[in-house]
Formats: sequence, structure tokens, C-alpha cells
Amino acid sequence: MMAAQMKKTDPRVVRTQRLLRKAMFELMEEREFEHITVQDIADRATIKRATFYLHFNDKQDLVHQCISELLEELHNSMEYSQEELENFDFTSREAHPSFIRLFHHIAEHYDQYQALLVKNRIPALSTGMMNLIHEFVSQGINRTEPNDHNLTAKRDVIIKYVESGFLEVIIWWIENQMPYKEQDMAAQLMNVSIKGPYIIQPGLHAE
Repeated sequence: MMAAQMKKTDPRVVRTQRLLRKAMFELMEEREFEHITVQDIADRATIKRATFYLHFNDKQDLVHQCISELLEELHNSMEYSQEELENFDFTSREAHPSFIRLFHHIAEHYDQYQALLVKNRIPALSTGMMNLIHEFVSQGINRTEPNDHNLTAKRDVIIKYVESGFLEVIIWWIENQMPYKEQDMAAQLMNVSIKGPYIIQPGLHAE
């Protein structure tokens, strides 16, 4: 086994990096990331500062590695087969399984998303999530209505509007301690993006 591989799987290394991640997330709940120092993280993790530098170059390196791993896990959880895409009815009131899995992943890693996306909106995470949501939204809209003449605005404008709304609502959901269940949130967002906010259009109510 190569040295790099051994380092990644060494239980002592794994434990130390887990302590450093936990310490950083705890501190990010308490103050802004820019006000956190490497010494703060080392002290909270109860390790020496020199030990920190054996694992990460600086605090930015630590947070970006955390975000990279989080986005990779989120991407893997949202992956779906072509068959799953083709057989799903986007006009139904049900949520797409991959979108439910997105909310499930966030719930499983709530503390990390709370620290990185709510308490501190780290651009690397919000941008990475937007890219994943963009792929999901564009696939759904293109499949639901491939004819541009049946859209109320330009396709790229609609996709941007929906994906931006999705991300902001997800952040709101985290900030408010997940007030609705994962499947319910996924269904609500899909319904409002496809059908709009009204069951009966304003002005069409019976007299």
C-alpha cells in the first residue's frame, strides 16, 4: 500500500481529522469563519497547533476539503439512472427520488450545512450546490416542457429563477431547523416550480 493511501486509512489520522472538522464546525456555529484561527481550531480539538499543519495547510484548506467531500457525497446521493429520469412524471405531485435524497443528505449532515451554509455562507458550498441543483432543474424543465413556445419566459431565465429559489428555500429550511419532512419539502418545491403557487389562478375564482 502506498504511503498516501496508508495515511488516509490510518485510524489515528482519521480520528485527528475528525476532531479538527468537529472543532471547526462548532466554532463556526459561534462566530464568523474569518474570526476563527488555526489556534482556535487546535485548542477546541485538544491537539497541538503543529499537529494541525500535519494534516492541513491552513483553515481554508480544512474547510475546502470538508466542502469537497460534502459535495461529492451530495452528488452521489442525487445520481439517478436514465431509466429513473424517463419513467418519472414531473407533472405529478410526487417528488423525484433524487430530490428527496438531496434533503435526506442535508438532514444527515445538518450541523455541517448549518455551519457552512447558514451561519457562514461559504461560496464554495453554495456554488457547488447551485451547480447540482441546476442540473436537476434543467433536466426536469426540459423533460416536462421541451417546447419553448409553451413557457412563460425564456428557458434560461426560468431555470435560473427556479434553481435560485430552490437553494434559498433549502437554506431557509436548514436555518429554521427543518420544519417540514424531507419528502414533503422536496414535493412542495417541485410543485411550486412546476404548477406555481396557486391551485386556482388568481382572477379565475368562481363568483
